[in-house]
Amino acid sequence: MNAVNPLSANDRQFMSGNEAVARGAWEAGCKVAAAYPGTPSTEILEYASQFPDMYSEWSINEKVSLEVAIGASLAGSRAICAMKHVGLNVASDALMTQTLIGVGGGLVIAVADDVGLSSSQNEQDSRFWGRFAHVPILEPADAQEAYEFTKYAFELSEQFSVPVILRMTTRICHVKGVVTPGERKNFEIAAGFQKNPARLVMTPTNARHRIPLMFEREEQMKPFSEQHRLKFIKDGSDKRVGFITSGPTYMHVQESFPDAPLIKLGLSYPVPVEKIRELAGQVEQLVVVEEV
Repeated sequence: MNAVNPLSANDRQFMSGNEAVARGAWEAGCKVAAAYPGTPSTEILEYASQFPDMYSEWSINEKVSLEVAIGASLAGSRAICAMKHVGLNVASDALMTQTLIGVGGGLVIAVADDVGLSSSQNEQDSRFWGRFAHVPILEPADAQEAYEFTKYAFELSEQFSVPVILRMTTRICHVKGVVTPGERKNFEIAAGFQKNPARLVMTPTNARHRIPLMFEREEQMKPFSEQHRLKFIKDGSDKRVGFITSGPTYMHVQESFPDAPLIKLGLSYPVPVEKIRELAGQVEQLVVVEEV
């Protein structure tokens, strides 16, 4: 594997989606990266480990990798962990509690779905964790977006004090594209770990008071999903059919139906329901396109 040059900014580089995620995390000022290996996510940490000023480790399993990232986040650092789709099942205990606690520094969970079972024992859709854990889901469509969305995921995490899932697929992780990188941002830790048992110790008594806050946060995210900059709407001239896309399917629709109106969901949870209804009212048929 070629060494990553962290100093070459603004030069167009040929990167895989996994490499772009690592680069984006480093530029966002991420201090800690942890992962458990599993195709198609493995190379995220392999590339992250080559950047200076970012501690990287292979954890004993996915749950521990998330807990390492959680510890760094609660101490005020930006942190990322990476795993494949089956790994999020292993890490779900930590995730389901952390969605109640919230974050300190931005906390990003890069999950690679093996759509089509190229190298996995089953096929799962990690987007369901958005509804289950009440967390935002970001879906890049190519390597450039994997880079940009990773950087933005840290901001989104801190804006709403919530872990953010970056949902990748094999066709993003392992396909290379042109990426224009930038400079590393020095993320300043305002304060270190703040002792607060009522927030951090999820006994039933404490957790009971955090649940309404979780739902309140999700209600705040719903109008945000209607307006945020990661949603792309194209008003095509052919109104016979409209499309809802996310990830690589956007490319397929653009190629096959260049004149059709569509919505590309960069933030696929919460779903921008009103924007979708608006598109549905403009076309004869509305089709949701998924990777298979």
